[in-house]
Amino acid sequence: MSNIMEEIFEFLDKNQNDQAVQLIKENLTKRDQSFIEDLVPSLGIITNTSIEVVEAIMPSLLGILNFDDDVIRYSIIISIKKFVEEHKELIFPYIEDFLKYGSPKKREGILLLLQYVAETDPKSMEPYYDIIITELADSEDYVRKKAVEVLQAIGKEDRNEIESRILKFLKSMEEESQKQQNGENILKAADEILAKNTENSPIDPVDQILIDAADKVLKKGSDGSSKRAPEDELRDAAGSVLKEIVDIKSLEKIELEKRQMEAQSKALKEKIEENDQKMQLEKLQLEEEQRLIEQKRLEQEKERLKKEVELLEKQQELNKVKQELELKRIEEEKAHIIAKEAKRIQKKMNQLEKEGDSEDEFEELL
Repeated sequence: MSNIMEEIFEFLDKNQNDQAVQLIKENLTKRDQSFIEDLVPSLGIITNTSIEVVEAIMPSLLGILNFDDDVIRYSIIISIKKFVEEHKELIFPYIEDFLKYGSPKKREGILLLLQYVAETDPKSMEPYYDIIITELADSEDYVRKKAVEVLQAIGKEDRNEIESRILKFLKSMEEESQKQQNGENILKAADEILAKNTENSPIDPVDQILIDAADKVLKKGSDGSSKRAPEDELRDAAGSVLKEIVDIKSLEKIELEKRQMEAQSKALKEKIEENDQKMQLEKLQLEEEQRLIEQKRLEQEKERLKKEVELLEKQQELNKVKQELELKRIEEEKAHIIAKEAKRIQKKMNQLEKEGDSEDEFEELL
């Protein structure tokens, strides 16, 4: 372990997370390969120690996806495979930004990471199906190929949903293509109108509407939207996915509409079944919870009754002791009275005897 990593772990041990984050970011910014190679194996430990640190460094860490040297870039991406599989939730927040606005290397890089997730937990990626599917129309061939591989991996687990969404995307692309064609026709017609108006004479109101529409088409075309692959390349990419996960013979419009309706129906049916299973499971869990609650209530009631019996028994024992004490007191009092009375009688008898002796002596004197 390098001195830098030792320093980072010292910060973590002392709960100085901000210093640890700063040090990691500084060295990631330098794109120091040796540091990154030291950092990657430690990501799991750092996550378990302080997930907040990994969340803070994630944007800088994902900067490796844009390395100029492809050998180093791919090597590092492969090295974080296990981390991504175990902590996929940490990269999910960056998927949309990377695929929409990232460089081609970043788009390919995030798809490489998503492929690791697709191979282990494809259903977790459902919120990102649509944006991954849009990469089938990416202007870069190697990005399209990686999108195909990701979707093929997901399709093995969620075939009908992927088929339905790809077909829907193809339909929307076809509609967009038609709109673009219409826009080109409007531009061509407007050019012809302006070409004929060599003397700058007033333009007919109907022609002006066409020119205004052409201006809107030009503005829309220069709004900074990302470039897309030609339609045939898009269809090839989509076909590569569909042929892998379903038995589809053609991507013609009629076949697409038919397949889309079938796929949507199957996907909906699967979702209904999943919801039914989920509801059934929740019902069973609820019943089990109620059973446990009732069992706990009965146990508590049983415990309460047991305590009441114990209390009653103790009360009875106490009453018995009280009665015994009272009986003993009465016996003692009775014995005391008897002894006192016996003593009084004895005294009386002694007195009578004494009085009798006195009378005898008197008679003798007479």
